[in-house]
Amino acid sequence: MTLAETFARPLLGTAGSVSESELELAAQFDRLHQLLYTKGGVRPTNAAIEEVGKLLFLRLVAVREGDHGSTSLAARLFQGGIEGEPLVAAAKRAFTDALSRSEFHVRDAEGGGHPLWPLDEPFRLMNAEVLQEAVSIVDVVVSGDSRVGDPMGTAFDAFLSGRYDHAGGLGTFLTPSGVARMMAEVAFSIADPTDKWDGHSPVVLDPFCGTGRFLVAAFDVASARTPDDSEALRQLLENGLVGADQSATAVAKTALNLMLYGAQHPRAWAVRDSMTDPHLDRVEGSFRLILTNPPFGGGKYTDSEGIVRTRRLLPVRGNAIDPALAGLARCLDLLADGGVLGIVLPDGLLSGSTFTDFLTRPDFSVVASISLPTPTFALSGTVAKTSAVFIQRSTRRAHTVLARVDHVGFLKQAGKAVADPAGSELEAVSKSICATFSRPLLGPAVHTLLRAPLVASVPSDGLASVDPSRLDPAAIEGRASLLAEGGMELGEILRAAPRLRRRIREREPFVSILHVDQLGTVSWNETLDYNPTTPGQWASAGDVLVSLLNPSKLRAAVIAEDYPTVMCSAEFGVFKPSIDPYALLALLYEPRVQAQLRPLGTGTSSSRRRIGPEDVLALIVPQKTPSEIAEIGERSRREVRNIESSRLRLTALRRSL
Repeated sequence: MTLAETFARPLLGTAGSVSESELELAAQFDRLHQLLYTKGGVRPTNAAIEEVGKLLFLRLVAVREGDHGSTSLAARLFQGGIEGEPLVAAAKRAFTDALSRSEFHVRDAEGGGHPLWPLDEPFRLMNAEVLQEAVSIVDVVVSGDSRVGDPMGTAFDAFLSGRYDHAGGLGTFLTPSGVARMMAEVAFSIADPTDKWDGHSPVVLDPFCGTGRFLVAAFDVASARTPDDSEALRQLLENGLVGADQSATAVAKTALNLMLYGAQHPRAWAVRDSMTDPHLDRVEGSFRLILTNPPFGGGKYTDSEGIVRTRRLLPVRGNAIDPALAGLARCLDLLADGGVLGIVLPDGLLSGSTFTDFLTRPDFSVVASISLPTPTFALSGTVAKTSAVFIQRSTRRAHTVLARVDHVGFLKQAGKAVADPAGSELEAVSKSICATFSRPLLGPAVHTLLRAPLVASVPSDGLASVDPSRLDPAAIEGRASLLAEGGMELGEILRAAPRLRRRIREREPFVSILHVDQLGTVSWNETLDYNPTTPGQWASAGDVLVSLLNPSKLRAAVIAEDYPTVMCSAEFGVFKPSIDPYALLALLYEPRVQAQLRPLGTGTSSSRRRIGPEDVLALIVPQKTPSEIAEIGERSRREVRNIESSRLRLTALRRSL
């Protein structure tokens, strides 16, 4: 069995469920972390991870040399130690010896070889008891019968857990291997980067490589697609996979991870800034596949050169931007024609004007976007809502796939990864999306591929957002069916009135959201006695009020002719129709129109999500003839006024008793 075959299933789900052996290994690493802190004298967590990496490196050397009957220092260390020499001293000597061996060097940007760590890098595990347990763990992890791969990522998962020291950097958010594997599968299904590859030039890149998890995922997918072509896989490991990172220790983790998968001299190097690295400049426009998770956080990136480069592709403003935007622009520059970028981005960026403006560019196409749940990066200490976005260069596609994953196979409890009782939806989503790209979808129709988890293919033309959290099949299908029937935008028969605020209330009724029911009628009896503490806005008889709060529950009403002027909550949009307002109210409550509102809005809570007047005006409503409008308006007015009048009469009756 080759190393590549041995380490084919990374931690926390290879686009599938979490295995007990994977969670057990994470628990072992966590126990090791506690030992390093309490007895090993290796602090902080960052340094502890480095020492585990060094032991994994020694085990790799031992496995490779043991296959040839070698009795090298590293091999003897894992065979019970070096006779007559204390364990700590033996480990130090074995590490120094292994670093000096050119056959275990990593290649830099210039093609030259260098050791994973500097030759003077010390081996810091000084406690023999802790070292012995660490040796036992890595002996199991890197062995011929191991069922768990990506040991470097596994150690990082276990050690991270909110304890990693981000000081001086942009933050470390390790992508779970199940998500990385799913992203690699989707990217390969869009365009296989190894198709007609020359076997020598770099083809897959992660410019923010961390532990190399995305590169490992790409290799796993290539292995599954060409299991019998060992020479092609060897060339991919040696020449095709490239990692870069600002952190030299991250580069060492990436190179070691690729070595554990079978690479002899992987390509990886440290950079001052991935956004502006001159070595990456030389390979702009050459990568067929980029898989990455850049750092993110508003205003954290301030390098002037990187910001100038970002502005060439994205309309960013200011001297401090989100590093995810700079990373996105950098990756787009590095893509070859037809190449695919799979990138993790915060949902706030997807909904922002910078990204929505990007959607109109003719030279890039958003092919798919997959919403990820908040537990995805919980082990890293953040609950940021993110999505995996796939962009292809110089290729336009008729459809864009939007999907929503609610379960990634694990949860964070007490700082540790535990299996999610609901399992993982990654495999189902991956299979559905990959099948979509293998067959053509004809026409402008919306194709709902899965409902739980949700996967839909929507027309790319006119796509206003790729935020999958706003994906609602009923909304998409309702809009499409209305357009097919000749429907029109509501803005053709409705305009937003300017907000006229007033703090002093006289005798006018005050309409709040609570006074409008789901039928579109107003409890006018309650509006006369309502005394709000916040200022309201003016509205006039015949105006249409539409709640801009919580669009999942439509609240719309007409100001009755009995009230020439009223005040209403600032949470309403006030609109003036060019047709009978009661007919327009009926159109708003048509089920397919209501469905379009449900997924809209921004905000962290469903009950506090907000929309703007422009969202209301963009709704597609049925097209009706003037005579139909007149009939609908008459009937709607009669029924609405009957209900509202009945409330007034009933209230008057009760007050007279």
